[in-house]
Amino acid sequence: MDNFINLKIVLILTIGFGFASLLGYLSHRAKLSPILGYLIAGYLIGPSSPGYVADKLIAEQLAEIGIILMMFNVGLHFKWQDLVKFKNIAIPGAISQTCIATLLAATFLYCIGWTLEAGIVFGLAIGVASTVVLVRELSDNRLLTTPEGHISVGWLIVEDIITVIALLLIPSLAASLDGEKIPIQDLVVSFTFALIKFLLLCLIMFTVGRKIISYILSKIILTKFHELFTLTILAITFVIATGSAILLGTSIALGAFVAGMVIGQTKIRHQVSITALPLREAFIVIFFLSVGMLFNPKGITTHYLLFLATLAIILILKPVAAFCITLMLKYPFKTALTIAIALAQIGEFSFILAEQAVSFHILPKAGYNIIVACSLISISINPLLFKFLKKSKNLS
Repeated sequence: MDNFINLKIVLILTIGFGFASLLGYLSHRAKLSPILGYLIAGYLIGPSSPGYVADKLIAEQLAEIGIILMMFNVGLHFKWQDLVKFKNIAIPGAISQTCIATLLAATFLYCIGWTLEAGIVFGLAIGVASTVVLVRELSDNRLLTTPEGHISVGWLIVEDIITVIALLLIPSLAASLDGEKIPIQDLVVSFTFALIKFLLLCLIMFTVGRKIISYILSKIILTKFHELFTLTILAITFVIATGSAILLGTSIALGAFVAGMVIGQTKIRHQVSITALPLREAFIVIFFLSVGMLFNPKGITTHYLLFLATLAIILILKPVAAFCITLMLKYPFKTALTIAIALAQIGEFSFILAEQAVSFHILPKAGYNIIVACSLISISINPLLFKFLKKSKNLS
């Protein structure tokens, strides 16, 4: 039986990586993000598509592993410097834009009969853009090292922080189960308690934890065994992620995020970054494959109005809000337009928030499907928007 299960996992990964390679290449040739190819590859081997059907339980388990690896990667490359330099625009801009997107989505969902909790999480999920997509598009268009690129990255860092706070909020929102509403003060207490536990985790890891991790990695690197160093990084990540969940009751995703930040702050962080580079690419593929495997397009047809409204928020209202906020903060038109286009998409953090909300029974599965569908479309359109930006600059 165990051999059969292991064979199924190997088969899923074999077929999945094959499809991901092919579709990722075709997406690149079409001048689109390879992430689009990874998501489609996942769907093609998922339980909702015709033909080969992957085991749904294994798909969910791969999604959990993918979340851990993705959050570790985000934490590892989390740079406060990009935020501090442009804090005057990144902090107010990201907070205002995310609040506007959340308010619009939550109001619409509440009007069509969804719970307020579902609306808040859904709004936060579509309010944050994909760091992976944004950095890749800025790099491809030679904008990453420009002031506009730095501001966009700083903006995304604030959105990452908002997402971390949202992940802390999810268990508190889930406290009202079976339709029983809890008083607002109890919700605040629950969230405060979750925040204290997360801060306690950070305090432990950035003091005693960082010294221990730095000592372990410095000893391992002396062995000059590359695979042992890689294995140790993975082991530390999973120990912190699962340990924080068991001992402090925090989210495994948050534990992995803290692990990435702590390892990224060690003295040998440069060696870690070099080692983690091929791992990062593998993590990205596994994560987006698992997301595509759990996608069911039928959720769109039954909630087509919500799908169209969500798409309008992501592609129109959210960029317009970012554009207006940037102009109000007295930045040039060119900067405002670049930031608006860069944020007109959603990706990995949106999936993580949606997946966590579904697992806590806050968000219906249809909400997850709509978020994935809108991500597919926004990721496809985003490179075209950057082409429009490039042409407009050439014309001017």
